[in-house]
Amino acid sequence: MNNDRNQVQAVIKALAILEEVCKEQRCGVRELSEKVGINRSTVNRLVSTLERAGYLEQEKERGKYRATLRLFELGNKVVKDLNIKEQAYPIMKRLSQATEETVYLAVFDGSQFLYVSIIVSPQMLKCSADIGVHPPVHSSASGKALLAYLPEDKKKLFIPDMENSFGPNTIKNAVELEAELNLTRFNGYATDDEEWNPGVRAVAAPVWNYDSKVVATLSIAGPKVRMSRRRIEEIAQLLVDAAKELSKNLGYRERKKSYDF
Repeated sequence: MNNDRNQVQAVIKALAILEEVCKEQRCGVRELSEKVGINRSTVNRLVSTLERAGYLEQEKERGKYRATLRLFELGNKVVKDLNIKEQAYPIMKRLSQATEETVYLAVFDGSQFLYVSIIVSPQMLKCSADIGVHPPVHSSASGKALLAYLPEDKKKLFIPDMENSFGPNTIKNAVELEAELNLTRFNGYATDDEEWNPGVRAVAAPVWNYDSKVVATLSIAGPKVRMSRRRIEEIAQLLVDAAKELSKNLGYRERKKSYDF
């Protein structure tokens, strides 16, 4: 039992050292000992073990340790195994049960933006859209939740001719759109007030990946008669929390965001 406990403690200490090296980029044994609170002889032994396993390497000139690409390789394999639809489904199911409105997952792959998963409202009067539909980015909640975090050069590629109307409140000029995107960034979610479809209101939140980039949006849409301003605010909070949960499942860790796609 004692031996098992010692082995567990050794693993925990080794992981603490590995995380510290990754955070600081380069660390010496003395510095690591101070930062993780482990005596130098133990740090020295664990660092040597991690080096032999291929996770750390020592710089010849300064003698400090840095992480190797082995960690990147492992992380990449994990990321590839993350299926966003599978990760999103239970979260979407909870949103559907909590709101009884239609829940959408839209995915952005760098060149296109489309719905890939939908849970339709159980209500008689409801909203729906087919999988594979491309929502208009400037006049849908999902689209604005994406546009708000795109750099200017990419943003322009996704904004169509804004002279076309979809709903009675379709945004038709760049100034109004930018004001909406600023509000989206401030609130953490975007709204659609009959901008895409007459009689429909929607709200959407961005989903971030392990690389701090927006890769998807979660959204909820319902008939205007049920989607009052107050209810939208309530749904928005549920949606933001759900998007954060999905982002975390995709490897996102909240930090200073980079909008450079």
